[in-house]
Amino acid sequence: MEQRIQQAGRSRWSSSTFRTLYLGGGTPSILSLAHVERLLRAVHQSFTTQFDEITFELNPENSSKEYLDGLEALGITRLSVGIQSLQPHILTFMHRAHDRETALRCLEELVGSRFTRWSADLILGNPGQTLDDVNADVTSLSMFEPPHISAYALMLEERTRLSKQVALGRIQMLDGDLVADQMQVAQSHLREAGYARYEVSSFAKQGVPGESENTYNRAIHNSRYWDHQPYLGLGPSAHSLWWDDSTTQASGSRWHEVKDLRKWMATVTEYPGEEAFQVDLEHLDPVTLAEERIMMALRTSEGLTFQELANRYQVKLTQTHYDHIEQWIAHGWAVPGLTDRVRFTDLGLDRADALLLDLLSIPLESHRSNVTESLT
Repeated sequence: MEQRIQQAGRSRWSSSTFRTLYLGGGTPSILSLAHVERLLRAVHQSFTTQFDEITFELNPENSSKEYLDGLEALGITRLSVGIQSLQPHILTFMHRAHDRETALRCLEELVGSRFTRWSADLILGNPGQTLDDVNADVTSLSMFEPPHISAYALMLEERTRLSKQVALGRIQMLDGDLVADQMQVAQSHLREAGYARYEVSSFAKQGVPGESENTYNRAIHNSRYWDHQPYLGLGPSAHSLWWDDSTTQASGSRWHEVKDLRKWMATVTEYPGEEAFQVDLEHLDPVTLAEERIMMALRTSEGLTFQELANRYQVKLTQTHYDHIEQWIAHGWAVPGLTDRVRFTDLGLDRADALLLDLLSIPLESHRSNVTESLT
């Protein structure tokens, strides 16, 4: 991994200034503090870094006071801990390595640590999970007052053990309406506990005095991803997005690194060039980029400005798009009275995927003038 970082540091990314770092995508907390230090040193030596945030994923079974103190001393500024659930039968179903007692001990250690920014993850929609389970999880977790909570609905990924069990009829996924009810229960409790929903699955506590509303505890790294900033992913199957929106014609590319661990290690050792790591390389035109930005922006509480589409992507919405937005407003899914942007209400965020799929089925128009579009 050190070698791969050094290789990428000699690529076109050498001209970029990196503002966030995220160590995750697996189980980085199995690394010793010495290993973490080596990786951080390699990053700082290989790239231009001005980090506003360095996030480290932590599994509850790997947590200890000494480990947390060590991470903080190394410069980690934010932790993301995979609690997933505090119900024993749900943890057993997930095949998690930790149990309820381990998760609770980890939360106590986080509260007592020097970390002021950390997040806990919950997974909803598990087979066999009830509304009472969700209510108990959110109630118990919020008692520790995590600065940030992510509540995700379980997704059925292809070629996984769960997908095979579902295909064989051995496990039945929860009905979509029940999953929506579980999300409503979680949202209601979190709102009462002082959390603001700033993205479909992300909730942040009010920040420190003087900070703008609810921004201090938000995930900076994730927010820049949703803001469609370029990102570099290093490691087996890690994804990257390269694009430059400073030109008059936006264009970009996306790829992922070799998925198989042994093949990835062999590629690093042999290093025939950066192209060898660009698996499934996809070239992105302005319309594709604009559609991605619409998809991500409308999943956040800020929504999307029409001027951004014109300035950054050289496209605009059509009247048919605006008609859809008017229907959203009429149903209470989008905020009324906005002339320069569109953003969902909580009801809209609950059904964002379906609404966006419908909206993006309508072609965008090329647009190069510097004029703000309006609903009026």
